[in-house]
Amino acid sequence: MRKRIFEIIEISEDNDRASSYYDAFMLVSIIISILPLAFKTHYSFFHYTDIVTTFIFIVDYLLRLSTADYKLKDSSALSFVKYPFTPWAVIDLVSILPTISALNSGFKLLRLFRIFRTFRVFRVLKAFRYSRSV
Repeated sequence: MRKRIFEIIEISEDNDRASSYYDAFMLVSIIISILPLAFKTHYSFFHYTDIVTTFIFIVDYLLRLSTADYKLKDSSALSFVKYPFTPWAVIDLVSILPTISALNSGFKLLRLFRIFRTFRVFRVLKAFRYSRSV
């Protein structure tokens, strides 16, 4: 099952419908998540869409982490330790952290990441993963 998840979440070489739908869904999620950056006023709708898209990005990150051994072509448990330090994983994490810090103000470390709300722009970089033409 993890092998199939890996085939879906990575850009497929062949015409895999599930992979194409997943890529399209993630591109739409990215566009929706950066849409509030185009407005000066912060509407409550944007707050809720930010929560939903961040949840989607967290699930995507966890799926990628769970299939890290396939991605890194290393069957050892060390691949799960190496994956969070790969460039794409860092971009994913940096794009997720500002919203998590805004949702939970109890942790002092997470308050630090409120300063980095501008890192939401990193979500644009996520689009490079899902688009073959980019």
